[in-house]
Amino acid sequence: MLHDAPLIDPPRLNPTASPTAAMLHVLFFGRIADRFGRVRDIPIPACGCPLSVVRAILAPLVECGALALAEPGVRAAVAQQLVLDDEAWVRPGQEVAFFSAFSGG
Repeated sequence: MLHDAPLIDPPRLNPTASPTAAMLHVLFFGRIADRFGRVRDIPIPACGCPLSVVRAILAPLVECGALALAEPGVRAAVAQQLVLDDEAWVRPGQEVAFFSAFSGG
């Protein structure tokens, strides 16, 4: 029966509660760097997590962090590739960057 199968816990998305957390290097450029500074190292689950979780971990680190990360002009890159979706998977050891959209001619 299915009841005899061992239960497998899903990966934890709260890295501070997990002994298997890994560090993620996050860079900030443009106006978002005014709020967060140039670099932050944050813990994420060793199995990785979606970019939305990275944002959730970063948001409380500075005053109005969630608002700053949600501004329409803020873009994100994972491993130097622009991502358009907060469900993009981020793995330990990758570089994540948040930056303001730039205009120019």
